[in-house]
Amino acid sequence: MAVSRTEEIQRKKQAIHLAMCTVLTEEEAQGAVHSWVQHVSTSASMFNGLHLFARKVCMTYGKDSRHVELAQAMSRALMGGSVEQASNDALPVPAFFEADSGEAPVLLLGPENRTPEFASFQLLLRAYLQKVDERDAALGGLCREFLLNVVDNLPWSPEQQKQVVNLINNGASRQIRPYRPEQLKTLMRHLTVWMQDMVGDEISKGFSLHAISVVEHNEAGVSYPPREFFARV
Repeated sequence: MAVSRTEEIQRKKQAIHLAMCTVLTEEEAQGAVHSWVQHVSTSASMFNGLHLFARKVCMTYGKDSRHVELAQAMSRALMGGSVEQASNDALPVPAFFEADSGEAPVLLLGPENRTPEFASFQLLLRAYLQKVDERDAALGGLCREFLLNVVDNLPWSPEQQKQVVNLINNGASRQIRPYRPEQLKTLMRHLTVWMQDMVGDEISKGFSLHAISVVEHNEAGVSYPPREFFARV
């Protein structure tokens, strides 16, 4: 049975309240949660405008310098993270280019069917996440969690999901199932919108341009131009 939007908001209220308490007092958090319910009730997604909302809350309560911390804690709460994770300011995140991410690769059975599109996408996402890690390791961890959550909810085949899960967790993946046109572009669109909310348009654009530049200097970028992943879906 499908969960209504109102029920979904109510289920997340406690998690959001606890996340807010990592930056605000209990009394401040109670008022901020009420504002959050009003905010998400008119948004297409609970992630829409998250960064801006956190900034406004922190300005209201005189904690301007902590808006990124609040946005990260709220994002983790929305993705189902624990209260301990939401309040951990120094969450360790393994470097994306290291083979051992702590997650065993998902087994993909079948003959390899490697396409130019996925070869380009692998380099693009690896470069993108590595750049995010260089700026803020905790943000890199949140970014991976967000991507895993999105992939889990996209109408893809199990094999298509597993390929990207392996890529996110381990930096590389075999490919046995190709993607339909627009599938990977849709994922990157979700990522771009989320990152804009977290760090703003300018920094988000910098991550994208860096990743594009890395792939354009590689043979895979010639076979499938990386800018295609950022074209409007």
